[in-house]
Amino acid sequence: MNEAIQAMTVYTARCRGNAGNTHYPDRQAITCADDLKRAAAFDHVCAEYKNGLRSVETFVKADCLPFDLDNDHSDNPDEWKTLEDIQATFPGVPFYAIPSRHHLKPKDGKAARPKWHVYFPIDTVTNAEEYRAMKEKVLELFPWFDARAKDAARFLFGVDGAEVITMGGDGA
Repeated sequence: MNEAIQAMTVYTARCRGNAGNTHYPDRQAITCADDLKRAAAFDHVCAEYKNGLRSVETFVKADCLPFDLDNDHSDNPDEWKTLEDIQATFPGVPFYAIPSRHHLKPKDGKAARPKWHVYFPIDTVTNAEEYRAMKEKVLELFPWFDARAKDAARFLFGVDGAEVITMGGDGA
């Protein structure tokens, strides 16, 4: 089922898994789960940058706050955070989640655990510092998101074929 979602915009690279890439030229309007699934198959950002070149200095605007939930704060599975924990922290706020490329896989000598990319649609922001401040506020409320990912130039690695999970908001 291709569920409609609150609109947001993602910009994709033409590659997947390339941490050194800074070019995100392809604008993707996201209005349904299939749109997000297609866009998230590539490395992507949730902001527009001048000439598609990702950096804080070239930030133009964004209508989505992305976060990583890696559950690296504890090796105890009982302490790992879930999408339901996010929903409880932000009641009534819509967000979308996609398993990250290391979801339920061992990494860096640590046991497999749930890892998510989480997307919060927002009103358009045109100031990189305001955008960062919004991310910091979310991190104050939910400190289990990756705190290293709060600048305005963060990218997410693509995940081929990932299921989009819709959470929060009305009726979810």
